[in-house]
Amino acid sequence: MTFRCRLLTASLVALAVGVSAPAAWADAPQITVPSSDINWSAGTVTVSADYPAGTQSVVFSAAGQTIATVIVADDTFAGTVSSGVPSPLMVPTEFTADARDAQNASIGVATLTLTPAMYKPSAPALELAAGTIVDPSLTFEAASDHTVTSVGVKTGPEPLTSPVTLVTGADGRIAVSGVRVPYGVETIELTARNGFGSSLPSRAETVYSLGPQSKLPERSHYVLVDKRSMTLYYVRGQRVVRHYDIAIGTPSTPTPNGYFVIGAARPASGPWGVLRRPLYRVSGSRRKPSGFYIHGTDEPWSIGTWASHGCVRLYNWEIRNFSKSVPNGTLVLIRP
Repeated sequence: MTFRCRLLTASLVALAVGVSAPAAWADAPQITVPSSDINWSAGTVTVSADYPAGTQSVVFSAAGQTIATVIVADDTFAGTVSSGVPSPLMVPTEFTADARDAQNASIGVATLTLTPAMYKPSAPALELAAGTIVDPSLTFEAASDHTVTSVGVKTGPEPLTSPVTLVTGADGRIAVSGVRVPYGVETIELTARNGFGSSLPSRAETVYSLGPQSKLPERSHYVLVDKRSMTLYYVRGQRVVRHYDIAIGTPSTPTPNGYFVIGAARPASGPWGVLRRPLYRVSGSRRKPSGFYIHGTDEPWSIGTWASHGCVRLYNWEIRNFSKSVPNGTLVLIRP
């Protein structure tokens, strides 16, 4: 290569180096929201900016309005600076960080749009298995995707009679105590809230408040006829598999209380409905007919009332389901 060619090549390289972008432009500002600068109760965020070397000040704006101008301690190096101003986030808001040099000229601008939906809780997932038998005073847990600062608990068909307590809601791990579950069959829904908004309700879970669990049979499966709630419960694995509305005996021909075992299904008709299953008293290894049955009915309007001669009545379609599910010899507890 001739000297002239070498000179021309060197000039082109120098020219290329001279027009390359400054390092500051390669490291443009970035807006961040540190988790420690989120106020979950108040619904505010405090934004920060990562600025490039050469920055002397950062001008922060929210929705087009300047909220802070922060002087950088040392403009020799890149760094991070906070606006120091909590900003309410009730609607979608655009935040801007404008990095400026010693001559107050902009050397990079960053924007970030934040919305309340980014921080409000998602619908909680209740950590309650369907069919759970609960104590009258219930503590349960749930999970959401953001910190929760308050909750609403809804039960049905009977409403709650006292406020509940949020034990914890940090990072979406929710614990709720003081839920007084009304007696009988109840559904529970949970709504989670923080300063950014409320979640959708959780999926409703059905639980059963049947009084002190110490008074329930300690069996892997059993039938509970609860005259107080006019409901028959089939329990398996300490959970209610199914429950059925029933009719029971009139005051003059009451349904007896106590322990029984249930016999095999027998075809029936007329006032017995489509099926009947005898109840036996047990003495040692012997079964003694009690004279009472769990059976269907040809008077479906009587369900939910005191109408029988002491037997337990179910709707015809439910006695069929019941008989398919409940084995012969299952323990039956009839209680007031």
